[in-house]
Amino acid sequence: MTQYPSEFQNGGGFDPVAPDVFFSLSPVLLAAVLLLLALAIVLTWFARDLFGRTDPDAADDIWTAINTTCLLAMGANSDQLLARARALREEITARLGPVLNLAGGLNTPLGPLDKAIKGKIKDDRAVATAAACAPHVTVLQNSQIVVNGEDCGAAPTAAPPAPAPPATDRDMTDTERAAALRSAIGTFHDHWSQKALRLAELRKARHALCHTAPVQQPEPH
Repeated sequence: MTQYPSEFQNGGGFDPVAPDVFFSLSPVLLAAVLLLLALAIVLTWFARDLFGRTDPDAADDIWTAINTTCLLAMGANSDQLLARARALREEITARLGPVLNLAGGLNTPLGPLDKAIKGKIKDDRAVATAAACAPHVTVLQNSQIVVNGEDCGAAPTAAPPAPAPPATDRDMTDTERAAALRSAIGTFHDHWSQKALRLAELRKARHALCHTAPVQQPEPH
């Protein structure tokens, strides 16, 4: 009878692979693989940052929240009016506070800058000279007109009137306060209710704060 060797006999298995086989790639090829891997990681990062942004457009939500609070304040009775007006102010501050702080802080220094750029200023000296040189016209009883001019270099004959004392503040009456609140709320609503314009302003402000490219402004006419 022919005997076949058993599969489980010693010496019939595979020899272990030398551990240095896996690292037998040339250094140039290994460096190229690592470079491609690093490049793929960088491209993935930039692609995710460029195309994967999911920043929500909150302009519509901001407008709706403020407009809803404004409508509630407009429909408030006299007892609720002050509280609703404060709620409207708080809603505006909560939604747009940082933007309003930024814009309000820039308005003060930008005013003189704009005037200096235009190069125009009120000439108070011309007004004072014209007033000093104005002729005095006298009409006599026989309809004769006498015009007496004064020397522009002459000193004024009378001192200018003293300035009126500044008005002092006082507390509003309840009626005045209610009227002022309703007027202010109505004025704000007239401005804010123009939804398309306000949304455009909100989105332009967001673009200006989130992008380095300047926002294109319309040419002045």
